[in-house]
Amino acid sequence: MGSCYSQVPYTFPDGGIYDGEMKDGLPDGKGKIIWDNGTQFEGQFEKGKKIKQGVFKWSDSSHYEGEFLNENFHGYGEYYWYNGRVYKGNWVNGKMEGQGTLSFDGKEYVGEFKNDKKDGFGELRWPDGQKYIGAWKNGRQDGKGKLIEPNGNVIEGIWVKGKKQ
Repeated sequence: MGSCYSQVPYTFPDGGIYDGEMKDGLPDGKGKIIWDNGTQFEGQFEKGKKIKQGVFKWSDSSHYEGEFLNENFHGYGEYYWYNGRVYKGNWVNGKMEGQGTLSFDGKEYVGEFKNDKKDGFGELRWPDGQKYIGAWKNGRQDGKGKLIEPNGNVIEGIWVKGKKQ
């Protein structure tokens, strides 16, 4: 007996209602899940799991557009939080990882991430023109770097846990 394609509603164990392409009784192909709280996902499925491209929208207006692997954000994606914060970049197993750009509170960080935090080399720019260019660890300036103040003054040195030494 071969594989069977159909298009009928399917209910996930967490209560999400799926409408879309099915294969062998599981979501497979293009489809959409809607949960009672207003959260929804629209994209590609394989054997009941979110894969490849998709859009996740939460009831608070936050949303993610990008790649998925094994139910996680994985590959390039853009996450828009309800409070205006935006991340555009690489994801690994649901976490910001590798190169990316994070915009928040009028600031913009462009650089490396590890485990959802600024980590590696990066540049943070403030709205007043100040910027820090250098090493980051665990979300803070840590290592060799330079701070360029709005008036052009440059402070170079070593930072530890966000503080100039």
